Amino acid sequence: MHAVISGAGIAGLATATALGGLGWRVTVVEVAPAPRRDGYMIDFFGPGWPAAERLGVLPALRRRGRVYRSARYVDRDGRTTGRLPLEVLAGIAGGRWFSILRPEIEEALREALPPSVEVRYGRTITAVEQRALPRAPVAATLDDGAVLEGDLLVAADGLHSGVRRLVVGDEASLLRPLGFQTAAFTCAAPDLAQRLGDEVVLTDVVGGQVGLFAVDRERVSAFVVRRGGTRLPDDPHRAVVDELHRHGPWAAAVADRVPAHPYLDVVAQSVVPRWVHGRVLLAGDAAHAVSLLAGQGASLAIAGAVSLSDAVAAHDDLDAALDAHERAWRPVVEPVQRSGRRAAGTFVPRHRRDQWVRRTVLRAARLPVVSRRLAGNLTGAATH
Repeated sequence: MHAVISGAGIAGLATATALGGLGWRVTVVEVAPAPRRDGYMIDFFGPGWPAAERLGVLPALRRRGRVYRSARYVDRDGRTTGRLPLEVLAGIAGGRWFSILRPEIEEALREALPPSVEVRYGRTITAVEQRALPRAPVAATLDDGAVLEGDLLVAADGLHSGVRRLVVGDEASLLRPLGFQTAAFTCAAPDLAQRLGDEVVLTDVVGGQVGLFAVDRERVSAFVVRRGGTRLPDDPHRAVVDELHRHGPWAAAVADRVPAHPYLDVVAQSVVPRWVHGRVLLAGDAAHAVSLLAGQGASLAIAGAVSLSDAVAAHDDLDAALDAHERAWRPVVEPVQRSGRRAAGTFVPRHRRDQWVRRTVLRAARLPVVSRRLAGNLTGAATH
């Protein structure tokens, strides 16, 4: 059996590892010319933990992971307005919690790829052909004219999936914007990294948020979230720099280190009525992006790959396996999407009143019972 996978991100690499483990030959097609090095610092927990363990990548992820002691909120003048003890999160999750850069997850997955997996960088799928015959292969045409035939084509090429557009149609009706735009980058900032240590700094400003994490003694990972529609600014670099300055001295410390062409995108979810289209399967963010507000996107990408391989292993018929995977996996991801939509209303305060409410909650977080409740909400774990 041969699978063609569009996208060498977390979902694509995890799916390649999972299907390769079943003896499949896999060809991964990635538009980027080389592995990406930029990306968010994310929290890894939830269903991806046992899935990563089954794929054999959990030790590599844990070696790259970090556990931050607390999150400190600071206002526009740099004054502390609240703290959240992050070590409680790991405790609530039974120790199954750490923070890790997204490209480090991809690195661990690449190292685990079976020999039967080939990755082609700098290539794009430009056409998809499916014949109306039972068990007929699906053909993917690349931008260099090569044609890859496979038993399965997996669209794991992200929120703005090109394969999804070719097979399902324009993304306008398939994306649910949540009212934010986000940017992320990692930069060299030794002095700031030393000041941060094992504490995360989050800005407490109306209409946006900046997060700063020390990656190591030399580097800092930053994310920027601001309220905004689906139209992105004409000058992303200037927009990110201006937003950083708006958040005060902590955020402004990395304003002169913003890349010339920073990652900047809308915060949205993929809401796709059907993931299986013949022998084409939508996976990861192309199928069910939950957004950074819900978290667990990387965790769900890895767990979804294992769910697919389990369905394939359990069925002699691939079509039946794909249907079984969708039926089993939708009830897992859709509640996380709902959680993300609920979080959208409170993630960034709209008004000073909202800001006051959050500060009040953070002050109450000093109490152990409140701290555990907040942690339980974040992890989805029981708090009793």
